[in-house]
Amino acid sequence: MKADGNSVTLPKSSGRWLNDWLNQGYREPVILGVLALAIGIIGGLGAILFRDMIRWFFLLFHLGGVVHSPLRAIIPAVGLMLVGVITHFFAKEVKGHGVPQILESLALRGGRIRPRVAFFGILAPAITIGAGGSVGREGPIALIGGAFGSVLGQALKLSDKYISLLLACGAAAGIAATFNAPIAGGFFGLEVILGSYALGAIMPVFLSAVTGATIFDAIMGNRPVLQTANFHVIHPIALLFMIVLGLIAGALGLAYSKGLTWSEDVLAKWKSPFWVKNLAGGVTVGLIGLFAPQVLGVGYASIRLALAGELAVGTLLVLLLFKYIATLTTVGSGGSGGVFAPSLFLGAMLGAVYGDALRLIVPGLIPHPEIYAIAGMGAIFAASAQAPFVAITILLEVTGDYQLTPVVIAACVTAYVVHGILSRDSMYTVKLARRGIRILRGNEVRPTEQISVEQAMESVKLRIFSTDTLEHAYRTLTVSRDHAAVMLGPNRELLGVVTLENLRPLMEHTGTSKKVGELVTPMSAFIRRHRSLEEAMRMFTLHDVTMLPVLSEESDEVVGILTERDVIRAYNAFTIYSTESNAKIHQLQEMNRNSGQFVTLHLSKDSPVVGRALSKIRLPAEAVIVSIERRGKVLVPHGKTVFQEEDDILLFVSPITKVDEILTDLRGTTS
Repeated sequence: MKADGNSVTLPKSSGRWLNDWLNQGYREPVILGVLALAIGIIGGLGAILFRDMIRWFFLLFHLGGVVHSPLRAIIPAVGLMLVGVITHFFAKEVKGHGVPQILESLALRGGRIRPRVAFFGILAPAITIGAGGSVGREGPIALIGGAFGSVLGQALKLSDKYISLLLACGAAAGIAATFNAPIAGGFFGLEVILGSYALGAIMPVFLSAVTGATIFDAIMGNRPVLQTANFHVIHPIALLFMIVLGLIAGALGLAYSKGLTWSEDVLAKWKSPFWVKNLAGGVTVGLIGLFAPQVLGVGYASIRLALAGELAVGTLLVLLLFKYIATLTTVGSGGSGGVFAPSLFLGAMLGAVYGDALRLIVPGLIPHPEIYAIAGMGAIFAASAQAPFVAITILLEVTGDYQLTPVVIAACVTAYVVHGILSRDSMYTVKLARRGIRILRGNEVRPTEQISVEQAMESVKLRIFSTDTLEHAYRTLTVSRDHAAVMLGPNRELLGVVTLENLRPLMEHTGTSKKVGELVTPMSAFIRRHRSLEEAMRMFTLHDVTMLPVLSEESDEVVGILTERDVIRAYNAFTIYSTESNAKIHQLQEMNRNSGQFVTLHLSKDSPVVGRALSKIRLPAEAVIVSIERRGKVLVPHGKTVFQEEDDILLFVSPITKVDEILTDLRGTTS
């Protein structure tokens, strides 16, 4: 790429003939219906293949009667180390439990998932479960189906809206097939993945779900996954008992969703090679399996026993505790698999204990204690996934007993409300939220389409040449307030952007007299300043970079740099903060023809605003304070908020020409 006046265009993902057809309303349902059918077929076949692969790997890992010897304790470790190799070197997206990766791709990349995820997304979890890892089939099959839908949309050059919809179709088909539950699969695609019941999405998502379940039934047979006896007589007071169960399940669901994130955080802080973490986690799971082999793998056999009332209370409590620990360890140490089935396992054990306790306390009012085990399954998932409709429908479909509808609704809705009061984030979104990615529901899932690169970028004014010495470049950046400089070649051609982060390690390990151009790799990717952050995130993924030079729309002049952190910072401003701030931002944009920029100001002790409340500061009309980051926590400012030294203030300034003036006023005498 050269700054010689030649026009340069960015790759486009929309505007092709199929998008034009889809935009003609009468054709859209037909085209989407055909695509949904195709995705449903692949989703159903993928669920069958996935189940068979789990069985193949189980047989492989347990050759020679290992399952009956103490050596079985090392099998989960072997499996997790193999998965670690896959996620470390080939496809990091398949690490974890699948659904968060889908939500992240929707929020930041327009639903785009790499094609390799479809292959490794079926291989890694099959190894994990086959080796005895305590995870489920559901998250991976949702990721596999979603990846196919995403890849199909990308191959057809569809717009982000349709790629996201096809991704949801694939996830719905996978869930519907693996649970033999088409209604629940459709609700999963809408409620968990899209977070919207938009009329345009209902038809294709449910069509894919029904198709996936039909394909699975035609080959594997049509029978409920967890069929139970039909309970035709349920005492009316059971509704009250179910509400109490929902309260308990809501608390346990919160412990489950928080525990999953905690386990990943603990092992992430452990400074060891990935395979050491896999080994440690696998051995821990294997040792648990020696004492309680029922908790290994998916665990449906033990769930059936709990639903039939064939497990003693002591056994139920032991399995509840060990399943919780084994699942957290499997996921935290790098395993690949779903957390849906473990939540059903935990709910079944909790509900069975609760039902047995009620039978002892009020025996005449509890003719069927097993119904509490059934309701417990749905309640834990409704709470931890924050998806009550999915929980209710999937429970009724997997058991085949619709007589339980009232009591299941009572338990699931109560648990959902309890978890929602205590925590906004579900087990699928909590880790994303901690990275600053807030998943809103409905049409606001991707506000990055509405934000321009110019509004999120950092300005670049410095110029250095590839022939400059490393020492000169480092000193130039150090003494300036800029974090980056444009690097030009001998003929003033643009080579990329150099930052202090690039140069610091080079200063430590190479001679300072070497030329910058010999050490810094030129950047081949760039983006225009009027493009959207949605396109920028796509460029990050496509070129596997974390920073992009931003070029003027009129020429090839570099006007700034954009990092992934800048994108998430701007994303936060449009999603999680106050309606009042967003209204002010939109007002400024309209007044100044969409000109504006998000900037971060670090407050030193010399800043005139330190020690003063927001209500006491006369902020320029061209600026809006969006948030305050203080000691690692993000605060939403209000009138009584007092600014402190070391605060990082996120502002939106419009027009851009006012940025330097406002920052200078707020900084004080030093930066």
